[in-house]
Amino acid sequence: MSETPLPLTFPDQLDRVRDALRTQADVLRQVASIYADAIAAGGLVHVYANGHSRLAVEEMCIRMGALTGFHPILQVGLTTFTDVVGANGIRVNQAIEKVEGLGARLLDEYEVGPGEPLLVITATGTTQAAVDIAREWVRRYPDNPLIGLCSRAQSSQAAAKHSSGENLHHVVARARRGLLIDNGMPVGDTTIVVEGQTDSYPICPLSSVAGISVVQCLNELTLRELDRRGVKHHVLRNMHLKNTTDTYDLWIRDQRARYARALHHPAPVTPVK
Repeated sequence: MSETPLPLTFPDQLDRVRDALRTQADVLRQVASIYADAIAAGGLVHVYANGHSRLAVEEMCIRMGALTGFHPILQVGLTTFTDVVGANGIRVNQAIEKVEGLGARLLDEYEVGPGEPLLVITATGTTQAAVDIAREWVRRYPDNPLIGLCSRAQSSQAAAKHSSGENLHHVVARARRGLLIDNGMPVGDTTIVVEGQTDSYPICPLSSVAGISVVQCLNELTLRELDRRGVKHHVLRNMHLKNTTDTYDLWIRDQRARYARALHHPAPVTPVK
């Protein structure tokens, strides 16, 4: 007698991502316009993430189809969770996420141009490190856009972990130019519960799939907006298909020029006596 086929239900969860994106089309267009403003001016879109949210950042930077102009702010201790145990283990990573004041130290490393936005990506919208850099951004650059990408449900329902009493959606709401994109994940992130013989298992988090999907929507809309403005832009072509319209060298040269501005700290001028 043949066994009953195992059920496969996760693909149905992708409808949740699609529906969340469709209902936020106007917000995504607003964000893409902000991106286009910064990129067309020769500047950068600064992107911060911690934990597994770094996957969404990797979709923006040095990837086939990627635009130049995205600047990742990825600190190793906040983003590299793959060692699991040892000196770079998950307990250390989780401790670093809770250290307040890191936002200021990270932003000390860069110069930010007028109008350049910061995108803060965090699955839940509650991680202290993500809230911290968003708060510091608003304090330092009140006229620059702040964009949050997180779970609206969890950020608004969960108790704040940051000592300020704020989650990411609070910071975005009080920013002069703040926009929040909902990743569409449910509270707790996992989307499937396997009721098995051995236990009940919550699995299949949605936030990574959703974050990457948001990024690709913004890539499409940003490029369309730049093109509508008549701005020809560098897009990394598919070298596997021998498309060399934009080579790595041309792409990297443009990216290098943008990074140079962000990393330049002018030395103080010493008066001549």
